[in-house]
Amino acid sequence: MAMTVELLTRMIGSLPANEDKAAALNFLKRTDLTQPGSVAGASNYASAEFWLRLLRIRQESTIRAGIATRGFPSLLTALEKLSPSAPVTITVYTTNAEAGNFWSDQDDRLVGFVLVERRSPEEEQERREWFRRNLT
Repeated sequence: MAMTVELLTRMIGSLPANEDKAAALNFLKRTDLTQPGSVAGASNYASAEFWLRLLRIRQESTIRAGIATRGFPSLLTALEKLSPSAPVTITVYTTNAEAGNFWSDQDDRLVGFVLVERRSPEEEQERREWFRRNLT
């Protein structure tokens, strides 16, 4: 089940105080917060093992690319504690500046979250041009 902003705010609010918690709560208060529609054929559900493997790779690539994130270490730690086959769901919200990804377990408890800084339109255009020049 997709987690509502209200539910996420309540669950994140109960976490110990740190910069990631503050960033997530500020993200959820943004007036430009939206929940994008699902991609056709894509599932929001996968095993904890799948998410852990994928997110370790994503953490490394975002670090190498210099992309600012919040929440990766605590999310990875939480996923490591789950049974590898435990079903985990992702709920995504976006703003003009960031994407917020929130994972929950089968009992709708927050597993963790990652906030990712979005590229500016100029940076995204530069990235597309690089791919066009170098990979086509």
